[in-house]
Amino acid sequence: MTAAAASITTAVAVTGAASAWALAATPAGLSWHIVKRVHSGAFGDFTAVVAVGRAGEWAFNGISTPTAWERSGQSWKQVPFPGRSGEEVVAAGASSASNVWAFSDGASSARALHWNGSRWSAGRSFPGQVGGAVVISASDVWVFGEPFVPGSGLGAWHYNGHAWSKVPSGHGLEGGSALSAGSIWAFAGTKVAHWNGHTWARTSVAGLLPAKQELNDPAVVGIDAQSADSVYAIGSGNLEDEGGPTVILHYNGHSWSKVAEGSFGAGTSPLQQVASDGHGGLWIPMPASGAERSYLVHYSAGRLVAAALPTGSTKINVESIARIPGTAGLLAGGFTHASDNPGADVVAVILQY
Repeated sequence: MTAAAASITTAVAVTGAASAWALAATPAGLSWHIVKRVHSGAFGDFTAVVAVGRAGEWAFNGISTPTAWERSGQSWKQVPFPGRSGEEVVAAGASSASNVWAFSDGASSARALHWNGSRWSAGRSFPGQVGGAVVISASDVWVFGEPFVPGSGLGAWHYNGHAWSKVPSGHGLEGGSALSAGSIWAFAGTKVAHWNGHTWARTSVAGLLPAKQELNDPAVVGIDAQSADSVYAIGSGNLEDEGGPTVILHYNGHSWSKVAEGSFGAGTSPLQQVASDGHGGLWIPMPASGAERSYLVHYSAGRLVAAALPTGSTKINVESIARIPGTAGLLAGGFTHASDNPGADVVAVILQY
């Protein structure tokens, strides 16, 4: 990383209209709607989605024994999947319709699962919990650790098409977003990191995150690299109980700055569930804890806007999201529930925009 790339904008004041927080519908003619409902019990939840185009859309359901669902035309069908009891799919990625990866977490370890175009198979097991993954090609896959599991320490692992290996300079990294094999962005705590094809170099953005208080733990919780001069990092104050506030940080090719802030709670869960809108903006799921409101937030041009959700924000948790390349659409996953009890009337759902 160059010295210019390592610099940080020291002023933490939000620029322009970036401090605006709005609760409004998405632009006219565009909306989120439910395209699949699965009654799979109290633990039904589409925890990860991925798409490589109109052909190659996947969603993964279940927190106790995960299942895989593939889109075929306008319908979704369940496909045999080697999910184990007691695990869930926490991250997914793909580079083509015949190179799809899902990463599952169990009680003390994680697994890599691969679709080759005709069947799913189980591969490497990891000695810790997964937080996110990046799939660049069949011979270039990264997986990163989960920060909220004490002692996980998974760090960054790389697959070269034949074997997985732990990358020493990737210690503590929690997730990433790739522009190419030689330009990958990741994060760890209050730092962002860049892979230049040889090593990971880190930059602190602590001064741009919500201020440290007695009952919070500010950190970067997601990242989305859109071009060499446009990388977004999602920060959270991680305030105890309430969560948040959430900030949007932007890298312009030279320095990092804070471009938006919203005084709302929960951050992305699982990590990495952030998607480009295809127009220089972001979509960020904000799942609720308990019977609070859940948000699906859109960032664009310095503003954070909560999208209208098909059941209302008190009856749905949106937890996963992915852009459908080559289209204006996105996929999202989560579950609907009784408005006053997130454990009642649970139905796993896939949404499309």
